[in-house]
Amino acid sequence: MRLFHLNWHRRQYMASDKPTPDVDEKPLSSNHLDLLENLDSTVKNIISKVTGSGFSIWIVGGAVRDSLSKIPIQDIDLASNATPSQLMEIFPSSIPTGIQFGTVTIPSAGDFGDIEITTLRKDGTYLDRRRPETVRFGTSLSDDLNRRDFKINAMAIDPIKLLFYDPHGGQKDLESGILSAVGEASLRLEEDGLRIMRAYRFMCHNSGPFTPDQNLSQALINSVEFLNSISRERIWMEFSTLLSYQNVSKVLQRMVDDGVMNYVIPGCNDVSGVDNCNFEGISDHNLIIGRLSLLLKSFDEESVTKILKELLVSNKIRNSVISITKRIGIIPNTESKGCLRRYRMGLGEDLISQISAERGHSLEQSDKLRTALSLLPALSGGDKPLVSGSEILSRLKIEPSPLLGEIKEWLFRIQVEYDIPDSDSVWEKAESLGFIDKPLGEHRMWV
Repeated sequence: MRLFHLNWHRRQYMASDKPTPDVDEKPLSSNHLDLLENLDSTVKNIISKVTGSGFSIWIVGGAVRDSLSKIPIQDIDLASNATPSQLMEIFPSSIPTGIQFGTVTIPSAGDFGDIEITTLRKDGTYLDRRRPETVRFGTSLSDDLNRRDFKINAMAIDPIKLLFYDPHGGQKDLESGILSAVGEASLRLEEDGLRIMRAYRFMCHNSGPFTPDQNLSQALINSVEFLNSISRERIWMEFSTLLSYQNVSKVLQRMVDDGVMNYVIPGCNDVSGVDNCNFEGISDHNLIIGRLSLLLKSFDEESVTKILKELLVSNKIRNSVISITKRIGIIPNTESKGCLRRYRMGLGEDLISQISAERGHSLEQSDKLRTALSLLPALSGGDKPLVSGSEILSRLKIEPSPLLGEIKEWLFRIQVEYDIPDSDSVWEKAESLGFIDKPLGEHRMWV
């Protein structure tokens, strides 16, 4: 199989007349050959069209790094000496997602999703600590790699010539578990303040973990104020990704010690238990919400709401975190199936995230709860109310009012707690409990 793929690369090479890049080159490692072998037809087609049009193209960034670490490749980023306008001529369906910075996106339903191609460039001065004031497109692979943040991200592969370019020693850093900047660390952080957050994210990245070298360590502390220039949304995107990694407690504690956490969650100093939030089978989404809730557990609801609004998290995430933080430490009686059923239904989509946060709060109690919930069968009557609002109005001969909603919710609670399969049995149980005639506010609710 590999021979077939290598023959494809050789044919492409023979059909192209590309200049030699201005970067020292090395033969590809077996890991990089595996990467090329696993490229889907969409990426191969893109490479063929670019080289067939007389231009050069390289795989850059995360795919090069992660292939060396033998971890799954999430996406493929490409760099080319073709200008954005030339790339859009080659690919009429492409989207100018960042054309001022040389990036066009080719829609794809392939293994790696949409593919970004960025023209080789040299950045001008960063005046706002977010983006360069000017961008000069060029043909220098060296210039392009020199503008990148960290050495582990400043490597490239020529998929046609089957060559590897690593001018800054990114592979050595990768093997040593070191995170170091391309060039002067303080300048890289000054150019783009978001690189501060990226640095901490890479400290616990799946291809690491990485320990920043002395220059970067000091620069992170000295440059923390640059985060004031970065939108809260971009900070949240980096922070949420960090929260999805396996072991983050040491990195979060370092963020507290370095003064960075105050720019993310002001006043957050307790990061204990965050590693325990993770467990087999949990999704990244649930883990992020669980860990974020745990970090906010000591804050009152008003403060939690304010912090989440400032981070610009979605309304759905904000509502989930607010709900979860209120309940952390409130564990139902695991010996009572009724309590467990009510707990499961009351939390709904937040159940897994709640358990995640509970594991960070109390590992023993939460695991006992998780085990008990896993043994709980599905509800006999389904997960929707068996008694409708119109049935309540007709049966109790009452007028529409807030009492209607309260009774409906209470009847649903009875249905769930006692695992009742039909509406008649719900009414019988409700009557036996003697709560139907109680006034507004006196029916037992979910919590």
